[in-house]
Amino acid sequence: MAQQNVEIVRLAYAAFSEGDLEALAELTDPDWVFDFSRSIGPDKGVYRGHDQVFRFVATNADAFERFQLSPIEYTVGPGGKIVVRHHVSAKGRGSGVEWERVPNASLVWELREGKVITTTLYQHHTEAVAAAGQEE
Repeated sequence: MAQQNVEIVRLAYAAFSEGDLEALAELTDPDWVFDFSRSIGPDKGVYRGHDQVFRFVATNADAFERFQLSPIEYTVGPGGKIVVRHHVSAKGRGSGVEWERVPNASLVWELREGKVITTTLYQHHTEAVAAAGQEE
């Protein structure tokens, strides 16, 4: 089950990066909660349900000509939550500025019955690991 859930999260990353809302809808619960409240960016907030999350994805697509999140490490906690470190590669739509980095931030994904139910941003990987019930 853990490996199947990791695969679902991998597909969700790909769908997000491609702006494929149809694929995201298939992979996530209609009441999916995307908790971006710990963000240091302008889109800080908690997005609930497909409509709100998809507006967040669309806003991201409007701001960036290219925005790619590439997972580099998946770890599964004892309760099944998945912590993902990722590489970010982006190009601003208006500015043309390009940047790449591996942030210290990580996302924690929780699934139920094969669907993503929550995705939570943590600014520090150690916080994400602790939230998933893991030890680093």
